[in-house]
Amino acid sequence: MRYFAIIALLGLTSVLTLSNSSEKDLSISASRYMWDQFHRGNYDSIPAILERLEKAYENDPEDVSVTSKLGYVHLWKFSERFRKEPDTTLAEHVALSNRYFKEAMELDPEDARLKGFQSVTDICEGALYLKLPMIAKGYINSFRSVDDWPQFNKFTVSLIGSQSNKNSLMYKLAIKYQWQLIDDCSCRNLDRKTIMGAPTAEFRQLFRELEASRDPLINRACKSSWIAPHNMEGFFLNFGDMLVKEGHFREAKQMYSAAKLCPTYAEWPYAYLINERIHDMKSNRKSFNRPFDLNDTSGETQLFINSEISCVACHQMSKKEFKNQNRSSVDLTFK
Repeated sequence: MRYFAIIALLGLTSVLTLSNSSEKDLSISASRYMWDQFHRGNYDSIPAILERLEKAYENDPEDVSVTSKLGYVHLWKFSERFRKEPDTTLAEHVALSNRYFKEAMELDPEDARLKGFQSVTDICEGALYLKLPMIAKGYINSFRSVDDWPQFNKFTVSLIGSQSNKNSLMYKLAIKYQWQLIDDCSCRNLDRKTIMGAPTAEFRQLFRELEASRDPLINRACKSSWIAPHNMEGFFLNFGDMLVKEGHFREAKQMYSAAKLCPTYAEWPYAYLINERIHDMKSNRKSFNRPFDLNDTSGETQLFINSEISCVACHQMSKKEFKNQNRSSVDLTFK
């Protein structure tokens, strides 16, 4: 009997190992598909992405990588909503994004990125459903997330704040964070006056510093990477839009122009927008200050956060970049 028990135990161990392997394969497959579609900017693939991620989630609800990706993809669906005709179900994606980010935070409470994303989805959901306590809670938690990882979460919070009225305290804080981010990524005590005194020289020096940086927090949040191959260009496009909204055209032009100095600018799928933005600053000031409208369909002429490219501006690869990417050195399940 002893031998039969050992054999049965070994058999059970083998089955469990195969089951765990299968679950992991499902997670990796769903993650690979998500990244491929996201890096190509394939918004129409979101239903298929969600279907794969949901299957992986059903197999293992405690896989934080899959859970957080569900939060991201639902947020992508909402953020670039102007690519499609108005959809009465769009607001539901914000609530679903919030739900999955909360679950992911429970699985990994130390991840400051999840705290930042969850806090801004609280703000967004609260605004859509007129839940003032949820908005207040979101802002309080967003400030805590900034303390945990300034370089990452100041940008997250400033994005959501950019939708506020330009005279509001939240908008002024968002602009303040944008200026601070340049110094947070540089650590050279760069302020608005110093940057605007010699913007081209300062930005070129910033890019040299980032290239030499060995700080993982700065590298993940400030530099372009496999995850966000045009992170820097997206940052300067957003900053330029926010300055145009305020009517600060000279500073906005410098931020737009800084995108052209980025090492990866030549491969950026949205490089054409920079000259358009510079040319249209005065007319865009009016459109960027329009009240928020869930069903607005004005596309690229929207403020960055409300535009058709609010996610892919940082994350989409060129065809050349996608073809030449080196997946062998990348963890596809990365949150």
